[in-house]
Formats: sequence, structure tokens, C-alpha cells
Amino acid sequence: MSPAVVLTFYPLWAVSVVIGLTALHLGRERGRGMVALCFVLAFWVAAVVLFAIDATRAIGERAIPSGMLLAGAFVHAGGAPPRLVAASYGYGFLVGISGAIDPGLFYSSGLGSPGPLFWPTAIFSAGGTLATAVWLVRSRRPLLALAAAFGGIGGGGAVAARVLFGLGLEWSAAALLVAVALVVVATVRSERRMVLQAVGYAVMTALVSAIGLPIYFRLLPVLSPGPALGWLAVVTFFAALPLDALRGFLVDAAGRRLFAHPIGVRDLADEVRRNEARADHAERLAEIGALAGAVAHEIRNPLGVIAAQAKLLERRGADAESVAALRAEVERARRFLDDLLRYGRPRPLEPRSVVAGDALAAAVATVRAAIGPTMPEVALDADGAELVADPAGFHDVAVVLVSNAALALRDRPAPRLAVGARAEGGDLVVTVEDNGPGVPHEIEDRLFEPFVSGRGREGTGLGLAIAARWVERHGGRLRHERPAEGGARFVVTWPRRGPAHA
Repeated sequence: MSPAVVLTFYPLWAVSVVIGLTALHLGRERGRGMVALCFVLAFWVAAVVLFAIDATRAIGERAIPSGMLLAGAFVHAGGAPPRLVAASYGYGFLVGISGAIDPGLFYSSGLGSPGPLFWPTAIFSAGGTLATAVWLVRSRRPLLALAAAFGGIGGGGAVAARVLFGLGLEWSAAALLVAVALVVVATVRSERRMVLQAVGYAVMTALVSAIGLPIYFRLLPVLSPGPALGWLAVVTFFAALPLDALRGFLVDAAGRRLFAHPIGVRDLADEVRRNEARADHAERLAEIGALAGAVAHEIRNPLGVIAAQAKLLERRGADAESVAALRAEVERARRFLDDLLRYGRPRPLEPRSVVAGDALAAAVATVRAAIGPTMPEVALDADGAELVADPAGFHDVAVVLVSNAALALRDRPAPRLAVGARAEGGDLVVTVEDNGPGVPHEIEDRLFEPFVSGRGREGTGLGLAIAARWVERHGGRLRHERPAEGGARFVVTWPRRGPAHA
């Protein structure tokens, strides 16, 4: 066997099996065609490898015509109608069985010259590949059309080139690998990251094994008390226990460095814990929602009575300062009830297109109207980026962050408040930064929990919790940073395509 076969077809076979097993593991309805394509391709590659070995060349010659099943697999992966998929598979099975019975129908020994059915099969297959590509283009699936073209070149085209011109089959591996990659990109959309990472983890595992296994088998005669198969099995068993754990540790560690959202064992365990925490949080939110409704109903009426009595006291000449303090407390209680209802009973999202710069400017104007002349100047730096979000939710988050920053800057000799927005790939990143006293260290870990406030009785402790929940419902993230020069910085990452695509 030539080194070129090992260096071209072995990787293609390995990648096809890894992607096929990953798609099979995902178990998606659309993934069935991908699974079929990968395993048919792996079978055909195995047939080519058998053909490259002198001792098994006859078997390879009989198995190579089964590569015509690739046509059906590409059509299947492309989501073609069931009748077309069945017809393509049927044609592939017919050619494969005919070749297994008598490969001389298609080519002579060693794929040296055409057989009686070579030209009819080649012409019909080329026409079918062209028709499939045209259909995929008209169906607005250009990537799949390109994949079908590469598949036809690397499959039947490679065999034809061997039969007619005596070319080697090694070059076809690259075309088939491109075809599989295009099918993955075009068909496995939501799980694309999972598939690509699975291939990456498989490659890293293979690298560790390729280094460790040869070393181990070199040492095995020294480690074993005898050459008996039983002793070799015992030594291998006990050596495999820590070695497999070490392999998993190394691969997971590398995955955390290479991928933004790794899928190693530790990472999946962390995700399970986060999901459990989110489920527990959602249950507590439901309880808070029910409690908020009951509290609001029971307290709003007494607050209205107190406000009316305050007005009567004012008319009867009561101390103006006392009446103002009473009204302020009533208003504070009402704000708390409103915040509690907003946090415990959020309304459904209504995503629409939002221009970030305009929305942030409106939020700054809202805060300025509420705070008055003591509001510091705001340095607003936002480009014309747009996103899909709930406009009221985006506004509420911006108002909470800008308001907190403005209140933190009261009595500051040189206040600085900066609001910015920039597009980063598929996200919009909004930052609100001030040079105030910063978030107290003792509440930093609980900053986005309800009823946590750094302003004492002045705040309700629900503003940041409401903002964090708005962002979370959009599939984004709200975090706090402590700048080196002091103050506070809040960073909001919004998915630009909206909550449905987060």
C-alpha cells in the first residue's frame, strides 16, 4: 500500500465515521441523511483501501461499485423528496450488487479498462449528479449543490479517471472531504458547533492515543510477567484505567482553551449544574410572581388611602415638610410594588428592530428627566448598529444602568459617565461606565439577585435583578466589571438576531 493512500483515505475514513457517529448521537430527524452519507462514504473508502492492498484487491474491485450509493446519500442529506431518495438509493444498490457479483461488467481487473456497462452507467450517473445539483440550486441550497458536485467528482469521477486514464484514486479524498464539510455546514445548523467540536475532540483524543499507545506497547513486554495472553490482558486493563482518565483530562483541558463553549465532561457537568440552578431559580420566580400579585393587591389600596389622607392634612395646614416626607414614603412603596411586579410577573417579549444609538439616547433622556439638573453629562458613543429585541426591555435595562451610574456620581467633584455600544460578530455589546465609588465588595457576588442594593433604603434592590432578567430572557448576558482606575462598569451582551436565535 502506498503512503499516499494512508495519508489521504485514512483521514477521510476517520472523519466520516466521527461525523456520522456524532450525527447519530444527536438523533435529529434531519441528521439521518448525514448519518447515511458518512457511513456510505466510510464503506466506499474502505473498499478503496482494500483495492490498494494486493492481498485484498479482488474484494476492493467488487466493493468499489457500491460507491454509487453516495448519490443516494447526498440526495438524502440534502432533504430531497422521499421518492427521489428511494430511487437514488435503489439505483445505487443495483449498481453495487451488480459490481459485487461481476465487477467485469464495469471495468477489467485492476480498473484498467472499461467494461460493457461502464459508459451507460457513467453517462446516467453524470446526468443524475448534474440534475441533482440543478434541483438543489433551484431549491436555494447552493452549498448542497456544490457538495453534490464535489461528491460526484470524488466518487464516480475518480473511478472513471482511473479506468480511462490510469490515474490513482488518492486525489479523490480531498474532493470527498470538501463535499462532507459542505453538507455539515448546510444541513446541521443548530448542532453545527456540537459536530465541529466532536471532530475536534476526536482529533485530540487520537493525537494523545497515537503518542501514548506506541510507547505503552513498547513497554508492555517489560511490564508483563510473561508473554501469555492472560497476563497481557491483566496488565493492559490496569494500565488503561489511569491512562484513559489522563487522556480525558488532557483532551478536556485542551478543549477549554480551543473552544468558546467546550463540551468536555467537566463542562457538561457544569452546564447541568447551571441548568439545575436555572430551574430552581425559575421555580422561585414563579413563587415570587404569585406573592407579588397578592402583595400588590393588599397594599395598593392602603397606600391610596394614605395618599388621600396626606392631601387632607395638607389642606388643614399640617407641616409641609412632614406631608412631603409622607408622600415620598408612599411613592417609594409604590415604586417597590411596581418593581416587584415587573420582576415577578414579566410580560411576554415583543421583539422588534431596535437602533442601539437611538434607544440608548432615549434612555439617557429618561434618566435626565427623572434626576433633574444634578444629572451629570453623559458621553454617548454608539454606532448605527441594529438588533432585534423587546424595545421596552432594552429601554428598561439601559435606564437601570444609566440611573444607577448617575446616582453613584452625586457629589462627585469630576463626574464621568460613559455609555457605549458596538457590534461584535453576532452580538451587540453595551457598556455603561462611571467613576463613582464602585460596587461594594460585600455585595458583588450577589449583585444581580433581588433585594440586593448598595444604596440602602434609597433603592428597592430590584433594578439590576430586573435588568438581568430582561437580558437573560433575550439569551444575552449582563456582567459587572471593576475598572483599574476605579468606579464601575456594566457590560450587556445582546444577541443581535433576537431572543429566538439566542
